[in-house]
Amino acid sequence: MARSLVRRLAAVLCAATFAYSLVTASAQADDLTGQKQQAQGAVNQAQTDVNTSTAAVRAADARVQSAQTDLTAAQATLDQATQAWNDAQDVLAEKAADLYRADQALAAAQQRVADAQQAIDDQRDAINAYARSIVQDSLPLINVAVLFSASSTATLANRLQWNDTVLATNQVDLDALRAVKRELETAQAACVEAQQVADEARQAADDQVAAADAAKVTALAAQAAVTAALEREQAAQQAAVTALSNDEVRLSQAQAALADINAKIEAARKAEEARQAELARQAELARQAEAARQAQAAGSSSGGGSPSGGGLSPSQAQAAAYGMIGTYGWGDAQFTCLVKLWNRESGWRWSAKNPSSGAYGIPQSLPASKMASAGSDWQTNAVTQIRWGLRYISGRYGNPCGAWAHSEATNWY
Repeated sequence: MARSLVRRLAAVLCAATFAYSLVTASAQADDLTGQKQQAQGAVNQAQTDVNTSTAAVRAADARVQSAQTDLTAAQATLDQATQAWNDAQDVLAEKAADLYRADQALAAAQQRVADAQQAIDDQRDAINAYARSIVQDSLPLINVAVLFSASSTATLANRLQWNDTVLATNQVDLDALRAVKRELETAQAACVEAQQVADEARQAADDQVAAADAAKVTALAAQAAVTAALEREQAAQQAAVTALSNDEVRLSQAQAALADINAKIEAARKAEEARQAELARQAELARQAEAARQAQAAGSSSGGGSPSGGGLSPSQAQAAAYGMIGTYGWGDAQFTCLVKLWNRESGWRWSAKNPSSGAYGIPQSLPASKMASAGSDWQTNAVTQIRWGLRYISGRYGNPCGAWAHSEATNWY
């Protein structure tokens, strides 16, 4: 009666534990489901942010590319303007050289004209001086005496002819000088004209340089504006890339959190399956234990001796053992060790016998007759063998896990 009551109390405790585990598992499942929903929402939002940032980066890339194209065009324009400015400077230098040469030629021509004029003036002064010397009031007698001091008419005629020749020669020289002057004046006029042309060319070159300089300034300003725009677009591009990187990090974190929750849910599912399997196993063991108890009761009522456990299958024997370990205060963990221990020893067969040592029964008692202390039917009754084996384990090792550890270390217990 006491054993039956213990078994029933154990069954009630098992059912209560099962119910509590169901409630706890349900609460945990609900909590994980809520966490998963939140994590999935975070992942969705992060993915949306990543998509938006990716689009922003692509748009920024396009703007940067456009700005770089504009900068290339502006640089080409600046290069052209610089080349035009350099060409204008070359033309200006060339025209300045032409103007300088024209100035030099004009100055030389003017000097030659001035020299010719001076020669004309000197020649005219000489002629005038000679003429005055002939008719000068202060020397008339001397000149007349010179003319008429000739010893003959022929000599006088010769002297008059000489004076005429001197005057004519001086006049020819004066005319030649005047012709040279006219030629020089013509050359001077040509130089003046050349200087005017050079002045006009220099002015045109100055205008060309001014225009090229203005174009260069405009090109520089355009280049500066395009460069500034490119720098702004590059800064925006970098900001977009940074935002995308941050969004990708958040997405990765959200995905990791979701994966962690999914792993927890999967672990909870497996744990629940394991619990359900364990509860089913325990229920089966309880059923088998009850069947064994009923078999024992039937054997006791018919034979009047020790309860009969003969004919129990290994699973029924395990069920009977599970129903008996509660009297020692052992739980499922100890029962697991017990199952492994006697699986190794006998496979839970009550008739198992070691041909070498003579060990017998489920616990492999050596010698086998020691099990007689638990009942006279020890040779055929699985329950009697189990009763003796549990008592032996408790007295020698304290519990089944202690016996199993010894068996693991020595291959016997």
